[in-house]
Amino acid sequence: MCAMPRAFGLLVAVIAFLGPRIDLWAEDQPVGIWAEGQPGWAEQIEKLVRQLNDDEATQRDEAEQAILKLALQGNSEQNDNFLACLPRPIKGMPAEVQLRLARIRKQIENEQTERSLQASRLTLVTGDLGLEGLLDEIHRQTGNRLNDYRRQFGQEALPLTFTLDIKNESFWIGLDKILDQARLGLYTYSGEEALAIIQGEQGAAPRAGRACYTGPFRVEAVNVVSQRNLRMPSQQGGRVELEIAWEPRLRPIALLQSAEKLKITADDGSPVELAGAQSVFAVEVQPGSHATELNIPFVLPERSVKKIATFRGELSALVPGRTVEFRFEDLTQDKPQEQQRGGVKVVLHAVRKNQQLWEVHMRLRVESEEAALESHRGWVFQNLTYLLNKQGELIDHAGLETTMQSTREIGLVYFFDLPDDEIDSYTWVYRTPAAIVRMPVKFELKDIELP
Repeated sequence: MCAMPRAFGLLVAVIAFLGPRIDLWAEDQPVGIWAEGQPGWAEQIEKLVRQLNDDEATQRDEAEQAILKLALQGNSEQNDNFLACLPRPIKGMPAEVQLRLARIRKQIENEQTERSLQASRLTLVTGDLGLEGLLDEIHRQTGNRLNDYRRQFGQEALPLTFTLDIKNESFWIGLDKILDQARLGLYTYSGEEALAIIQGEQGAAPRAGRACYTGPFRVEAVNVVSQRNLRMPSQQGGRVELEIAWEPRLRPIALLQSAEKLKITADDGSPVELAGAQSVFAVEVQPGSHATELNIPFVLPERSVKKIATFRGELSALVPGRTVEFRFEDLTQDKPQEQQRGGVKVVLHAVRKNQQLWEVHMRLRVESEEAALESHRGWVFQNLTYLLNKQGELIDHAGLETTMQSTREIGLVYFFDLPDDEIDSYTWVYRTPAAIVRMPVKFELKDIELP
């Protein structure tokens, strides 16, 4: 008797949520376990969701684990599509189903965030591959874009071919090997969501093995400076200049290095003391850049010391866990439209014309405490947004204004200058991090020669 009302209540919820969303999978053409046919896959989800309401606790547990296993076998994009199809907990569902659906969704989102903070992996075992095809393959495997900037730098863009044997290497290790093979370099301040490939400088040392590879970060000592004031012997010291680079998909918001988490040792085993009274070194992250510099001042050791044997540190990085995309296709509605993915909610309040410009009024709400919209809200202004016409052409915004802000929420108006007034033919696209997390970045550099 108990099973009938349970099944009936859940059936209504499943039909309401799953029915209209099944077609999404046919368009996205997922691979692996989902490539066998979408109807069977959708039926499997529906069956498992129903099982979440079984009278037996063991059956409910098995269904929950089966849904998680199914969801987490895909990549991040497929996980997002899975979450779009999975019913959300709503009133009218049995409390047990609401609880388990919420728990499943949270675990999938946490797993996605964890994956995004790990180093991307590269496998390139091929011969005679051109540069354009190589960059496309790197993007396909890692989500990191790289563009050939040689012509923009006035360099000769000669055709290049690569013979590669890279097997499951981290992104930065693999990329350094590729750049060394073709004597290429990087320009990390492209202003785009991509690393810029340029011709390497004459006489430059190989990149491979020169840095510390730590997750999606690359830390390298690029310069050592020492100074002795002969008139004022007390005014002497040195500094190590570090370049901290990250995978372009990552887009960190802030980097901090605590002085107490720095340990520098000379080649004679003696400690190298930091200079100055700074307790924290704040690292500036410029929009559109994929690297930054960190200068660490130190007290000059005795002249007998020829090199820094070990340079250990631990950065605290505030980074977006992953980026999600929101699409609003009906811009003529006279009531707010709301979408939620991961730990963020986007509300499209109104789209209206004001003289020559179209205004898109929206609000963004974040659940992550690390997002700190009041103190670190600069990341919000870097979010990508545009209007998309029927021909697939992007119209970038012409400016923005802030309408409100609090710890967890911010209101914005984006302005668009359109070639026509057919707003009903446009789609508004908004991309934002789904979660902001704080992650440690431990690094160790060895044998840094002193001048």
